[in-house]
Amino acid sequence: MTRFLVILLALLPAAGCSRPSASALPYYESSDFTPKWNGSAHRVGAFQLTSQTGAPFTDRDLAGRVHVASFIYTRCSAICPALVSHLKRVQAAIDDPNVVIVSYSVTPDLDPPAALAAFGRERGIDPARWKLVTGDRDQIYALARDTYFASDERLRATLADEREFLHTEKLVLVDRRGKLRGVYDGTQPFEIDHLIEDARTLADGT
Repeated sequence: MTRFLVILLALLPAAGCSRPSASALPYYESSDFTPKWNGSAHRVGAFQLTSQTGAPFTDRDLAGRVHVASFIYTRCSAICPALVSHLKRVQAAIDDPNVVIVSYSVTPDLDPPAALAAFGRERGIDPARWKLVTGDRDQIYALARDTYFASDERLRATLADEREFLHTEKLVLVDRRGKLRGVYDGTQPFEIDHLIEDARTLADGT
């Protein structure tokens, strides 16, 4: 049976199998990322922050656009280098102005716009398509915990301060209406492949 399924899946592209429709992607509205298939009221919350260019960057800049959210910091030497490297694959693979990558700094006091701009130049980040975002720490942490569910709540009890953000490898895919449609391990290449395909599906609106 397993061999039969492998052969069948291998033949699907040759048979003209098209990309799944956007309706095939689930919705998420809680930190346990339980998929829902009948929609969701949860949306990305309002915010007022600043991009690496020094320009204001708010939730209104994401309206009508698909975006991939991540949480990084420029001095990170653990997870962030892998996240940024894999997100560069996303930047290279999707040449669509309606798809944007948004990386929020979790150390905004150490990452003013000039530091983020230098970080981006060194890594080939296109500021038109990949926003490195800084600003009010409380806003960013609230977005991470309550909007994108990017904080790893399983480790909450290990923190000295419960208000701290638990930095993880999660990448979150959001549709044009601000609804969460995918979560991926940003350190795993095969998960990035899925992210790219799902982002294209949402951008096409198919």
